[in-house]
Amino acid sequence: MGHDLVAIMPELMLIVTGVVILMVDPLLPPEGRRGLSWLGIFACLTASISTLISSADEFTAFNHGVALDKYSVYFKVLLLGVAIIAMLLSEKHLYLKKRLLGEYYALILFMTVGLIVMAESIDLITFFVGLELMAYCSYLLAGFFRYEERSIEASMKYFITGAFASNFLLFGLAFLYGTTGSTNYQEMGDAIRAGVVPSSVLAMATIMLLVGFGFKVGSAPFHNWAPDVYQGSPTPAAALLSVGPKIASFAVIIKFFNIILGSESDTWVPLMIALSIATMLVGATLAIVQRDLKRMLAYSSIAHVGYLLLAVIASGQSARTMGTSAVLFYLAAYAFMNMGAFGVLVFLENRAGSSDSLDEMAGLGRRFPWAAGIMTVFMLSLAGIPPTAGFLAKFYLLASVVDAGFAWLAVVGVLFSLVSAFYYLRVIVYMYMRDAENEIEVTGEKSWDLSLGLGIAVAGVFLLGILPSPVLTAAQNALEKVLGY
Repeated sequence: MGHDLVAIMPELMLIVTGVVILMVDPLLPPEGRRGLSWLGIFACLTASISTLISSADEFTAFNHGVALDKYSVYFKVLLLGVAIIAMLLSEKHLYLKKRLLGEYYALILFMTVGLIVMAESIDLITFFVGLELMAYCSYLLAGFFRYEERSIEASMKYFITGAFASNFLLFGLAFLYGTTGSTNYQEMGDAIRAGVVPSSVLAMATIMLLVGFGFKVGSAPFHNWAPDVYQGSPTPAAALLSVGPKIASFAVIIKFFNIILGSESDTWVPLMIALSIATMLVGATLAIVQRDLKRMLAYSSIAHVGYLLLAVIASGQSARTMGTSAVLFYLAAYAFMNMGAFGVLVFLENRAGSSDSLDEMAGLGRRFPWAAGIMTVFMLSLAGIPPTAGFLAKFYLLASVVDAGFAWLAVVGVLFSLVSAFYYLRVIVYMYMRDAENEIEVTGEKSWDLSLGLGIAVAGVFLLGILPSPVLTAAQNALEKVLGY
């Protein structure tokens, strides 16, 4: 019982804080609610410290339902950091939109709990509980501006596609559970390696899992929900939705396709190759024609999913450790640069009331020099240009693909990365080389918590690009037990 409580102590901190926020919120005047975000941030910081303190011991808890090891610690700290940045980006934006309500921060905390449970789970039941908790909170965050038609539309589309994805996952998991007789990842993997599962059932389960996870991470051809959801959601929520679910989903994908289906890589690797190429093609090409930056970042995130799938493919071959650690490092880099890019859009909405149109980025270098500067950093990082985190993340990822014997696939990834550089650099061109058609009046006041969130994101992009060793080492150490419990 003691081990069980230690294992979920960070999650308990977030849940208790979320409940406290919900209880205190109705008693506070509107201005008093502006400090609730810091209560959530304090809970995430405390949970991070608790996670690091307890990381010295590695064990499983709740009847082998979750694992407290370096792998789960890596993802816990990363997801808690994402939640902190999301809350820093949100407070001023919600205040200006007259939606400064405590349940927003409670939803972020509860969603983070779901994401963490997904990442640390080693049992199908635990995984699905975390998945659904994350999903329900995501739907509510997407539709949080319920008086805006696009926000409601985003929530409904997210809910419908999320329900489809969950059904596909359940169908595939039911096949595996029915034939292996277990819900534990390692026991299921042992049964599959022993030949207990018929090949036809295994093929069907693999396809169902690929479809379900494809919906969750937004890979082609299951990506259509992402642009509409990101565009319609509150911009700080869109930042969280573009990063958090992907991190947790890839944490699960790594375990599923290494522990459960590791012996069947000859079956799923060709399917994932096709999925990866289609995802990079759709994401990179459709982002070019977007004039709305939130939609552009949505298609950009789809392309990044394609790159991440390349490393998962590498993990299914001989270079298993290098491919998997490349995924972990890439997710950390992606979190900083993508949330930072959305954070600049939040800043522009707060300060100038601007929309997310590419045309309104014209002349930004003159009107808001520091905002244009850090947006340039994020665009260069997303494009994979040194000395940013995006460059090292792509280099390490593509190196793992080459090391796994897929040099041609790495070339494909490089080509699509070159295509993606166009729409990232186009934003920089608009900011510094185009004049604004209409002078935009600065109406909002400065927000130092938003500035802090953007500062953390910029620091993360540069630190991972210049001093990647600590995170790379943590990513490699996280894999010590990922292949079995």
